[in-house]
Amino acid sequence: MRNVGKRGAGALALAAVLLLSGCTYESGEKRFVLEAADSAATELKPAAEAGQLLKAAIEKGETDPDAQKFWYKGHVKNTVLSRTTTIMFEGAVIKPDGYNVDARIARQPYQYYRIGDKRYVRVKDAWMTAKEDPLPFDVLHGFEDLIPLMDRAVLAKESDEIYGVDCAAYQVKMTATEWVAASKSPLFGPLRDQLAGRPDMQQILDNGTVKITLWIGKEDQLIHQYETWIILPFPGGGYMDQQVLFSFYKYNDPGIQIKDPAEVEKYLLY
Repeated sequence: MRNVGKRGAGALALAAVLLLSGCTYESGEKRFVLEAADSAATELKPAAEAGQLLKAAIEKGETDPDAQKFWYKGHVKNTVLSRTTTIMFEGAVIKPDGYNVDARIARQPYQYYRIGDKRYVRVKDAWMTAKEDPLPFDVLHGFEDLIPLMDRAVLAKESDEIYGVDCAAYQVKMTATEWVAASKSPLFGPLRDQLAGRPDMQQILDNGTVKITLWIGKEDQLIHQYETWIILPFPGGGYMDQQVLFSFYKYNDPGIQIKDPAEVEKYLLY
């Protein structure tokens, strides 16, 4: 199983719709519909402090010894026309090179494990060496891309409890075009190449909406949750809706342990 982090999921969502741009889909409404509740974002007050808070949270997450291990839980939910699929994730991280992932994809459980350069995947009861070089796995990676866009941030919730931590929620809304331009994700490289000379594909991005919400702890100044919500129109009607939601909790929990590689290797098939 190739491991794709949160930014990878978003990049693949954009690419998937663009690759389908030559197809025609039947849909009840031939227009791109935003949820009515989304209009409430325009009534939220600007949060001039959000950019500095995000920078501080990123730096603390990288340098604070008490922020180098944590539990996480989340999902990626995709709706294409009337069909919805959900991928569930949970696991633990010990930076810089230890993590495990428990996932459920189409009701099939998977596990992914890494310490240093040792990478293994478990499908059903069989452990195997992961053959592909994975993308860097860091569920807190990529927030730097948002810093240039934080001047438009609004305070979505002044107080919201995430796993017992009081957080403030900040929200940024942009077009898919703006997100691709701001992001440094390597997955967007091929997408940018596809856009050359394709105004139809560019129009999909121009009409796509991306809304990202970050929950930052008021006391510890760490990121405790994020949500990325993407809506992209299909040519000819209909849309694709993707929600990525991850929570991070129990930073520096002494109970977080990553198995010794020998504990996995004795079960390897190959």
